[in-house]
Amino acid sequence: MTTTTRTSAAAPRTAAAATQPTVTAPAAGLKEGDKGPKVKQLQDALVKLKYLTAAQVASGPGIFGKQTEAAVKKFQTDQKLPTTGYYGEQTQAALKKELAKTGGTTQTPSTPGVFKKPPVVSAPSPNFDDRKGMDIDTIVIHHTASNNGAADLAHMKDPKAEVSAHYMVDRDGKIYQLVNDTKRAWHAGKGELHGEPTDVNGRSIGIEIVNDGSGKTAFTEAQYKSLTQLVGFLKQEYKVPMDNIVGHKDVAVPKGRKSDPAANFDWTRLRKGIS
Repeated sequence: MTTTTRTSAAAPRTAAAATQPTVTAPAAGLKEGDKGPKVKQLQDALVKLKYLTAAQVASGPGIFGKQTEAAVKKFQTDQKLPTTGYYGEQTQAALKKELAKTGGTTQTPSTPGVFKKPPVVSAPSPNFDDRKGMDIDTIVIHHTASNNGAADLAHMKDPKAEVSAHYMVDRDGKIYQLVNDTKRAWHAGKGELHGEPTDVNGRSIGIEIVNDGSGKTAFTEAQYKSLTQLVGFLKQEYKVPMDNIVGHKDVAVPKGRKSDPAANFDWTRLRKGIS
């Protein structure tokens, strides 16, 4: 009976360990005062790496307070990073690396994905602000309304224009990144999703395709290839539902305010490529 009791008691612990959730590194861009599930994800990672205790975060999950900031600073010091307390891209990369050593994982899905982020050219735009805790669950496709990628890029980098997107795909397939995924680009304006009013910019990634939008100018083969790889990666990375991959015309209000992407954009090809 004693042996049976020990065996039956051990079994639940083994099962629990097997089903424990994986600890992951959240997207960069968190600081003191932030709240929400991304902060809780960061705290869980810091607990995993022993920079916080479970007791320290149990009473206020999802609140980036002084203790969390101190833990981030200690981690940054140990990693020989600038000790700012801000959870930025450098800290995120280091956190991913350390979690991988302990059996935690990074943001890569547990089932290996088929898409890697395609090469991008950095072209920073000042036209963005904070997502204010909103998670990314939507991808919005646009056309630029011109065939001049250089001019389109310059326009979205001009602070006076007050417009931007996260990515722009030029006629030759080259992808430019103007705004970090973690930030809120200014591409969609007033909108709704599936009939419900919402801050589309706050929850989406915006992609501009260089095309005049006339419906007569073909989107290039290079653009389709780059766009498929980019959208496939973003869909995979942020677990975006297929029906949340939409055109600007699908979310802009009032209806008819926008027509992009143009009528000759091949949605079937894109959806088939990323499914």
